[in-house]
Amino acid sequence: MLTGPSHDTQSLSDFLVAELQRRILNGRIPVGSWLRHEALAEEFGVSRTPVREALRVLQAQGIVTITKNRGALVEGLSGRDIRELGEVRAELEGLAAAQAAEQITETGIAELRSAWDEFEAALDRATPAKADLERLWADANSRFHRSVWEGCGNRQLVITIIEVSRRLPTSSSYAIYARSSRLMRENLQQHRDITAAISAHNPQGARRAMSHHICSTAERLAQWAEKDRTS
Repeated sequence: MLTGPSHDTQSLSDFLVAELQRRILNGRIPVGSWLRHEALAEEFGVSRTPVREALRVLQAQGIVTITKNRGALVEGLSGRDIRELGEVRAELEGLAAAQAAEQITETGIAELRSAWDEFEAALDRATPAKADLERLWADANSRFHRSVWEGCGNRQLVITIIEVSRRLPTSSSYAIYARSSRLMRENLQQHRDITAAISAHNPQGARRAMSHHICSTAERLAQWAEKDRTS
């Protein structure tokens, strides 16, 4: 059930879209399964109206197909969809990183540098709790990317990035990294490389590092999606 401050129907719908996208992309909701309006409404403690609106959005994105009296069949994003969205995000966030390198404040740099500290400390512990690690990763990832967006100083660019990110959320990649400590460390290093370039006020380096980070993550997600469909 959703808790906290009251939500209007639109914000509930937005929340459901983001949460269902995340579950589909990370495999918690398998491709080929059915989403039932009544079951989702009961799980999230909402009426069927925001559920219906959320599923319509997912259908418009090609992620589900709604069938009358049955619910929504999960199609997921194809490998091609993920790669194309990754290319778009890489261009947009690469530009944001380049602009941030030129005008980010010292406070913004400090936020970039500290975003991953708590997560890295948890990763260095012998046996971090799985749920805690996922929560810390999601928080660190969100803090980091939002710090870059805020640091770029380009409001229209940020609005566009957020819109694209609704189709390929930054949190969707955790399922890949959770399976491999090597990939998790590699992901962490990519964020450190971006931070270093921005901190050095190197626009070209920041753009290159961010674009590489987004594209490599999208490629792994695409490969995973393709493997899931053929397994």
